[in-house]
Amino acid sequence: MTENPQDPNAQQRPDGVPPTPPPQPGGQTPQSPPPQNPPPQGPPPQGPPPGYGPPPGQPSGEQGFSASGLASDLSGDAKGLFGSLFDLSFTHYITPKIVRIVYVIGMVVLALGWLVAIIVGFTDSIGAGLFVLLFGWIFVLLYLVMFRILLEFYTAVVSTAETIQKYAHRDGVR
Repeated sequence: MTENPQDPNAQQRPDGVPPTPPPQPGGQTPQSPPPQNPPPQGPPPQGPPPGYGPPPGQPSGEQGFSASGLASDLSGDAKGLFGSLFDLSFTHYITPKIVRIVYVIGMVVLALGWLVAIIVGFTDSIGAGLFVLLFGWIFVLLYLVMFRILLEFYTAVVSTAETIQKYAHRDGVR
């Protein structure tokens, strides 16, 4: 710590900024100019920090649903879908492989259910048919959201189990 030449009892702070001088008689404190920081050198950084984003050479962004992606998901594991299905030791999970298929089937079933409800509503009465036609999509959408949340929950549980299994295998616990 260095001493301030104006006040021998005042000490400079560790960050190099001198302390605020004591108030002068009359209640006014002398104003000192703010410390000038040097301008940053070089251009501002571009893009995400190192270590973020996809590895070099791989495309970035979300990948949508595709038949080739689905086929690679189904055969991506060494055992494949049927090998995992009949794995009696339950070391390979099928949930990540079939979750897309189950979601598409669920959407189709909900849409067909709404269509059947519309037909049944119109055969019963015009008012019931119009009600199902105008407001039935809300119930279908709510069921679809709940179904999606359920599938995401199961996928997250399986993903957590797979990660724990990898760490346990790495550490020799299992």
